[in-house]
Order: sequence, then structure tokens, then C-alpha cells
Amino acid sequence: MLRLFKLESKCRAPTPATQVEAIGAFPKLLDQFPFPTLVSSAFLKLGDLFRSSPNSLRYHIAQVFEASQQHLAQISQTEELLKRILVVLYSNDSIARVLALRLLGNASSVFAKYPEAQHGILLRYQSSHPLEIVAAAQTTESMLKYSPGFLEVVWKTVLAKANDEKVPDSRLI
Repeated sequence: MLRLFKLESKCRAPTPATQVEAIGAFPKLLDQFPFPTLVSSAFLKLGDLFRSSPNSLRYHIAQVFEASQQHLAQISQTEELLKRILVVLYSNDSIARVLALRLLGNASSVFAKYPEAQHGILLRYQSSHPLEIVAAAQTTESMLKYSPGFLEVVWKTVLAKANDEKVPDSRLI
């Protein structure tokens, strides 16, 4: 736990390089000490950072979730973590919303069953920002692996967007 506290203090350092270095050290910490209490605490701290950080750090936090997928099942307070991410998903910043979608997709194994996450993804299809729509589609694809029932909810929305000529082809982005 001491190493976790040291990483957390580095994450709150005034220099971005120190923050990025600390965030990047989380996967190694989780691999070395894969204890449920530590894993849960680490992801909750990352959730706090995700909620309060600038987009440049949010990107790195989303990468940590991707790199640490094998530890996600050990999170005991998944709903609390989801709340922290949803704050960003409902923000006014479209890039922050894209990053929140990417994080949800990276952690879809634990978030797919939550209606709050599914609803948040559905709302992002209404965006006029092309990256946000592509991120919503990618996150939907990830979520469907773990929650096939989500297809019933999202099918009409995805079909409408697929037929919308204003929506860019995700292969072009």
C-alpha cells in the first residue's frame, strides 16, 4: 500500500512528466501485487485522477485500464469507479467524453452490465463530434462482448448512425 500512496502523490505532482510517469507505473504495481484490496484502491485512485485531471492525463489513465484488464475483475467497488468515470462522460468537453468512452471500452468487462454505462454510451451517439461517435461505436463493440443484451438497446441507434451520411467512416479517423 505504501507504493500505491507514493504513486498517488507523484500523480498529484506539479510537473506533467512526473504525473505521466506515475500513472504509467500502475500496471507494474498491479502485476507485482495483485491483491484485491490494492487493486480496488488503485483503480479508485485512477478514477479520481480521471475525474479531476486534464485530458492529457486522462489519455494515459485510459491506457492503464487497457494494460491492466486482467486485474479489473478484482475491483470490489465497481459502481463507485463507474460514477467517477461517468462524471467525465457527461462533461461539456467532447475530447474528455471521447476519453471516457475509451476508458469504458477498455474496462467493458466490468462496466458492460451497468445500465448507467450503457445509457451514457447511447447518449454519445447524439453528438455532432465525429470522434465521439466513433468512440461510442468502438465502446459499444467492446461492451457487446460482455453484455450481448446491450445489442437490443443500441441496435436502432447504431443502425440510424450507420445510415447517416454526416457520420464519418471510422476507418478514416
